Amino acid sequence: MEKIITKNEQKTTKLKYEDDKTYIVTEQKVDHILNDNKKKSNEYEKGKLIGNTQKHQQHIANIPVTLYYELLKRFGHPKHNAKAWKKYLNDPDNRYLRTGGGQL
Repeated sequence: MEKIITKNEQKTTKLKYEDDKTYIVTEQKVDHILNDNKKKSNEYEKGKLIGNTQKHQQHIANIPVTLYYELLKRFGHPKHNAKAWKKYLNDPDNRYLRTGGGQL
């Protein structure tokens, strides 16, 4: 059995009951995020933001919020476990999240 808790254009949160257990499930539409990631990845040019005197920060990924919170549970905060986050984002299976080229 399912009961919708909240719903809007982009995200739905449901209360699910299965086998005497209760789950909260959040579903998010991510097509617009993935299309934007693909567009940015195709427009990426190595060294584009590097000037004569300084290096600038560069956008590397756009992660849907529901996935981000799952990854927070798994890896912890990116600044506390950068190695695991880099490994995840460098994995070819997760390329759809990246917005630039190269390896982290």
